[in-house]
Amino acid sequence: MSANVLIVQPDPTVAERMGQLILAATPHANVGFAPGPLDGIAALEQYEDLDLCICEIYFVTGDGLGFLSAVRAKFRRARVLIVTNYNLQNFGDYIQGLTLFPLPLDESLFSSTCQDTLATLEGLEFPPFKLGKKQPPDRWGDCYAAYDTSVKRDVFITVCHSWATPQDASRFRSFAALMARAAHPNVQGVYQAGDYQGRDFFCREKWDMPNLAEMATAGQGIDPRLAAQIIHIVGSVIIFWDSNKYAHTTVGATDVSVSPQGVIKVANCVDPMLPVTSPGESDLTVFAYAVQTLLPPPEQVPLRLRNLLNELRSGRVQMAHVVSEAQAIDIELAPEKEIAVSQEKQIARQAIAVARRKQQYGQYLMFGGFGVVVLVVGYLLHSMFLSDPPSHQYNEMIEIPAGPYVYQNASAVMDHTFYIDKYEVTFGEYLKFLRAVRDAGTDADWRNPAQQGEKDHEPKDWADRIDADGNKIAGIFRCIKYREPYNKVFLSLDDPVFNVDWYDAEAYAKWAGKRLPDEHEWEMAARGPNGFVYPWGNTFSQIANNSAPMPGQGLFDVPVHFYQAVDQTDKDKSPYGVCGMAGNVSEWTDTIVSSSRMESVKVAVIRGANFKTNSAERVMLTHRNTADGVLETRVFWLGFRCVSDHPSAEGK
Repeated sequence: MSANVLIVQPDPTVAERMGQLILAATPHANVGFAPGPLDGIAALEQYEDLDLCICEIYFVTGDGLGFLSAVRAKFRRARVLIVTNYNLQNFGDYIQGLTLFPLPLDESLFSSTCQDTLATLEGLEFPPFKLGKKQPPDRWGDCYAAYDTSVKRDVFITVCHSWATPQDASRFRSFAALMARAAHPNVQGVYQAGDYQGRDFFCREKWDMPNLAEMATAGQGIDPRLAAQIIHIVGSVIIFWDSNKYAHTTVGATDVSVSPQGVIKVANCVDPMLPVTSPGESDLTVFAYAVQTLLPPPEQVPLRLRNLLNELRSGRVQMAHVVSEAQAIDIELAPEKEIAVSQEKQIARQAIAVARRKQQYGQYLMFGGFGVVVLVVGYLLHSMFLSDPPSHQYNEMIEIPAGPYVYQNASAVMDHTFYIDKYEVTFGEYLKFLRAVRDAGTDADWRNPAQQGEKDHEPKDWADRIDADGNKIAGIFRCIKYREPYNKVFLSLDDPVFNVDWYDAEAYAKWAGKRLPDEHEWEMAARGPNGFVYPWGNTFSQIANNSAPMPGQGLFDVPVHFYQAVDQTDKDKSPYGVCGMAGNVSEWTDTIVSSSRMESVKVAVIRGANFKTNSAERVMLTHRNTADGVLETRVFWLGFRCVSDHPSAEGK
């Protein structure tokens, strides 16, 4: 498949030479030429797809920025290189993030950049990822849309450049490791990293919304309230990075993107090669100018927001003040709240109204029989729309008596008796907590003091959402209620809750009159008085809900495992009778330690295997995960259970 290249350059000698360099490195390329912006816009109509656009921005006659806007509007995935004979300092807000080549041209660098842009790994497999369409390169390497066959989701894969030196590859791996640790709900997440046939890569969240610079060149705008929300989120992310000592670049116009639904994401700007920034101040000058460019005329922007932007443009500012002020502006500009009526209830009300009209119309002819029909319809409507799916109560707790036990490889003594949930907390139990938070209007009574602001504590993907391509994706609750697949897996309210972070788990426990177990309590309850390595004994067996193979088996010999109802794991039972500690989902504990990846990062110890665990060693009850438990982490394989110091906690 040939790659399409368009060169828009007023100097025919420069244009011809660039075409020669491209064809010398990539003979299959289809190279087109245009002398100016208007001809370039006309040439765009000839392409169904465009891989690379090389253009000048400043023209004596014609609007180079207008051409750039046309390219971005039609071919968002095309890479743009600027080759110029001018000082483009005044165009900085519009070309931020683009690669700039001044004339005379550095032919070697230009040629290698074009070759790397046009080379493709499309269609290859980097197990478990299938690579799809090539995307514009990010600042770490070549980017591809991909599909993760292990968890059935769309992702982006960034691959280290083919020409990278060993030092470049080492730096790439350092970037990936730090980005994975710097997880935040409003930062594009990095899921995992690896290498395949000598090419390092990492997998990250698929997010393909326009950034502020692209919005500006496309002539898009934002309203003042959205501007305040953007400032608030960017400030919160910077505070999070700085407080955790994650070094990062300055956030600019290309690092903040907004979906049509107003979802805001910040690029993962952490950089292990930079010095750590002391918490407190930051320079958001470039970011502030980008936000201002998208706003309406000044007279239509509230004075308080204009003043905040003036502060940001003046240089380094106190981030706590910025976040507080932006949040206050957001609240001021919020419309009056109306009571939200769910789609299900609206349908139910409409159906009931229709039934009532029919009842009145025919009451003299068939009152008795129609009354039965109305009752049946009402029952069906209640069952379909207003009631929850069936679920069980799992309130049983197991007593774990004080006394000797085995912790890791040494004897220990538990100085108190405690009581632990027999089963992991289910979606059904967690749903009661969510409704308590909703009814209270705040989580103030249950949240941890270290939690940043209020939360609704909904699991990730709980509500319906819009994906990066604008498609509506059913959330977990809808999938459970209407028996629709979530990531191709059917769930029930009796399955263990997942996609909850440490703060969610702790708030639930406090609401339920309980607490999270520390890892000593968890291990004692799992191993029993004799210190078994597995809940059932000291020999591995495939009786728990995990994917670990028996000796002599390969990974692909193990049947595919998914979530199970918590009471279906009765064979995975500890000597005390606690179920599901070697599979289903791994579990949060209350033990906070330094991360094994980076000592300055604090994590909660995660204990227990899950349905995806594919190693008998990691199924062992002595295994401690001290790498992945950043407190804000919400992942598909991690849930929790609770403990209490009393035989009958005031549960809900």
